[in-house]
Formats: sequence, structure tokens, C-alpha cells
Amino acid sequence: QFCELHDTPGRMKAVGVIERDVAWEDSRSFFFWRLRRKLAEYDLRKKMMNAGNVGRGVSSMSAIDASSKIEEWFVSGGGTADGWKDDKRVLGWMAQNDDSLNKNVTELAKNHVSEEVFSAMSAGGMTSVVGTSGIVDGISRAMSSMTDEQREDFKRNLKNILQL
Repeated sequence: QFCELHDTPGRMKAVGVIERDVAWEDSRSFFFWRLRRKLAEYDLRKKMMNAGNVGRGVSSMSAIDASSKIEEWFVSGGGTADGWKDDKRVLGWMAQNDDSLNKNVTELAKNHVSEEVFSAMSAGGMTSVVGTSGIVDGISRAMSSMTDEQREDFKRNLKNILQL
């Protein structure tokens, strides 16, 4: 009798191992969409985590943080918490918003770099001096490998941001 009750869907749902029962007739479709959604979600999550590994990765993102951020983007983009559980809906949203999601990942990377530079330059004491010197040296080295056009774009951006 113990074995009969051990791995039933009702028991597994009660202990939180599964979210819901899937009828046998619907299982192929359910798991097809679940797999497609998870693969797409993991791919996006990996991009987000890599965005946090720029430089020393002062604030690198964990897989759980990345998944939470994706859900936050989904809800802020008009989705609902219940909609987040619908694999087809989330996968469709990811496909529709691919450009926007890639821009969000780029923005995450930019924020990590900005945070890294800020930390290096505002640490105080010798750390700040060394950090500032290292940043200037890094910019100099990067500029030497740029084309003339890239160098001019960089100078223009720097001038605009610093309001020189």
C-alpha cells in the first residue's frame, strides 16, 4: 500500500514536486511546449548571466535572478503571473519580443560595466588611483585597436556623456 501512494500525481503535487496533473492524452503536447519554452528561457538566461560576467563581474547574475528578471519583463510587457505558467504564451512572447529582449540583455551588460567602472574609480585610497589609472590605460589600449571611425564615435560619445 505504501508503494501505491508514494509517487502518485496527487502526492507529488502535494509536496510541490509538480505543478499539476497532465492527462495522458495531453502529455505529448504539454511536454513539447514545456521543452521548447525551457530551452528558449535557458538560452536567454545564459545571455543574461554572461552579461554580468563582464570585467570582474561585480554583480554577476545567478540563474534564479535571471529567471526572475525574465518573468518581470514578461509581466511588465503586459503578461500576467498566471500567463507566466503558460508555456505557449511565454514562448510566443519571447519570439515576438526577441529584439526587445536582446536590447534588455545589452542594457544589463552595459549596467554591469558601468558599475564596474564606478566601483573602481570611487573605491577611495590607492584602489581608486589604481582603478582610475587602469581604466584610462584600458581606454587607451582599446582606442589603439579601433578604426578611425570607431575612435571618432567613441570621442563624440565621451564628449557628450561628460559634457565637455
